[in-house]
Amino acid sequence: MHPPLHLLTHGYCQETIEALSKCHRDHPIAKFWGTCNEQKWALDKCLREEKKIKRSANLVKARQEQERFKQRRAERE
Repeated sequence: MHPPLHLLTHGYCQETIEALSKCHRDHPIAKFWGTCNEQKWALDKCLREEKKIKRSANLVKARQEQERFKQRRAERE
């Protein structure tokens, strides 16, 4: 299962989201029997990569905030 697929929040995976949506539109019944599995697997892989990128960016930001906090605390003492 994947999160709600909004193109604005998942810009990195825009092509795969559109491919899965198109497959679901083109095969409204057959999607239940695995017709769109390839697109879903590609989307799952893309979302994992996107999460990895966001996680590393958040880690850098958190370390910068920790350093800034330590500096401010050192100034007060």
